[in-house]
Order: sequence, then structure tokens, then C-alpha cells
Amino acid sequence: MEAAVRQGSGLFCSVAGTGKLESEVDVQLKYPFSGKGFFDDTWLAFLGLALMWGTSFLFIKVALETLHPLTLVGFRLLIGWLALGVIIKWRGLVMPASWTIWRPLLILGLVNTALPFVLITWGESGDNGVSSGVASVLNSTVPLFSIFLSGLILRREEVTTGTMFGLFVGFGGVVLLLSRRLGWTWDGLLPPAAIILAAFCYASGSAYARARLRQVGPVVSAFGQLFVADLFVWAAAFLFDDFHGQRLTWSTVGALLWLGVLGSCLAYICYFFILQRWGATRTTLVTYLLPVVGVSAGVMFLGEQADWRLLVGGLLILSGVGAVNWRPRPKISANSD
Repeated sequence: MEAAVRQGSGLFCSVAGTGKLESEVDVQLKYPFSGKGFFDDTWLAFLGLALMWGTSFLFIKVALETLHPLTLVGFRLLIGWLALGVIIKWRGLVMPASWTIWRPLLILGLVNTALPFVLITWGESGDNGVSSGVASVLNSTVPLFSIFLSGLILRREEVTTGTMFGLFVGFGGVVLLLSRRLGWTWDGLLPPAAIILAAFCYASGSAYARARLRQVGPVVSAFGQLFVADLFVWAAAFLFDDFHGQRLTWSTVGALLWLGVLGSCLAYICYFFILQRWGATRTTLVTYLLPVVGVSAGVMFLGEQADWRLLVGGLLILSGVGAVNWRPRPKISANSD
């Protein structure tokens, strides 16, 4: 077990049996659960991540049968940060006490967790809510918004012709998906618009986290975000939610456990485990599996319809994601050694 100690302005852990002093970020990435890593096979972690994130939209639909959106998200976050708290206690990790760390966690808890969780859940709720499959496809626009923010707004990345083509194709797929909402009424368009806004929140939060939370380990960062987000959500639930008529059934509890323990806790750890093994570019391949898993799960378990607009629109979105992420390989000189 690691004994966490402070050194300078960062957190460091002495890894048992090695005599080495490593930053907490390195320790949490290299040893998520044990000294040898949680998975022996990175592909297993990759497929597990796609399964956990891709089926989250299905389990949101299941839990919405007896719970309102804010209450559902509140319970999901509660289970998630409690599970992460157990891991933090088990690993002997230390939560930061500095306001310079908690300030970005407060912002991320709202923008990167509370808002998108509530928007997606609300977008799937009610008679006008989108299907779980459509929600998973619309959520896959996160990389499109990421390149839009970093390239066109923040000017941190070069915007190429391929990037613009990818954005055009990807958002064309979004328009095709929206055309399934016949009539183009506010009641029909608001639910998918909420999920698209959630994707924008994820992209914004990711850009902010890269700039402000480099010195915080992923497990501690996830705990802080989920905990802060839960405070926001429960405050909103007590103000705006109607608790009458809501109930916890066995299927609801099972869905909440999946969303909290797997979809919010374990999936986050798997993501950083893969990121450490494969790097950022290859890890983004999970984006292509999420809508496949989401649509398949909705069709198989909820009897949702997958018409041509959903399939073609999803293909356009994924093609756009591929185009904005594609980078030509550098040419290697024939004379190089």
C-alpha cells in the first residue's frame, strides 16, 4: 500500500516494495487497483469501457421508468463517488486541500458532470424523449465539439480542410438525426438538443481539465468532480423535483448500480488505464464503439427502432469524427538511418 506524502506543491506516493517515489498521477495511472495494473489485457479494458459507457443510455431509460431525471442523476452520482471513495481509502490516496485544486473541480463538477448528466437524462425522459440509441449517437459528437473549440475558438490546433470537412459531415449527420423528429416542434427538438448541449459540455470540460488539472491524479479528480456535481444536482432536485410517485424497484436499483459503479466509477479508471497504455489518439477509438453498443442495446433490450436515418446519421457523425481526428503520417526520408 502506498503511503501518500506531500512534497513541494504536489502529491507523491511511495510505492510499496519498489523504494521509488512517484507522483500521485503516475501511481494512479500505472496502478489503478494493484501494483501490476487492473487489467492484464488492454483490449479487455477497451471493450469493457465501450460496454460500460455505451450501455449507460440503456440503463438511464430503465431507471427513468420510476425516477425523475434529477433524482436519478443524484443517486447515480452518489453511488459513483462513494465507490471512488472506497478506492481512495483502500489505496491510501490523499484528497487535495488547496483551493487552487478545488476551484477547477467545482467548475468541472458543474460543467463536465452535473450539467451533461442531467441534460442527457432529461433528453431521454418523457413521451418526447429520444431513444437510448439516438442518445448514444448524439453523444458521440463530443470529438466534433472538441476540435471546434480547440481549433476554431481557442486556436490551439491547426484547422485544415479535412477538419472543416469532418465538421461539416459530422454535423450533417446530426441534422439528419434531428429530421427524425417530424414536425420540428419545440417539444420534439428540445430533447435531442439537450443531448447535443451535453456533448458540448463534455468537450468544454475536457479542454478546461487539460489546462487546469494536470497535477491531479485521475481517481482523485473523478471523486472530486462526482462529489461536487452531486451537491449541485441534489440541491436542484430538492428545489424543482417532485418526489411523490417516485419509487425504487429492483430494476431501478440495478440500473443505478450499473450507472454509478460501472458507468461512473470503473469506466473512468479504465479510461485512464487505456490512456496510459495506448496514448490519447488510439484511446479515442472508443468513440466509434459507443454508438454501436448504444444502438444495439436499445434494439435488443428495449425494442427500439433503428431506421435508415439513425444508421446513416450515425455513420455520418462517426465519419466526421474520423476526419477531424485524421492526421497524415510524417514522410520518412529514404536516406534516413
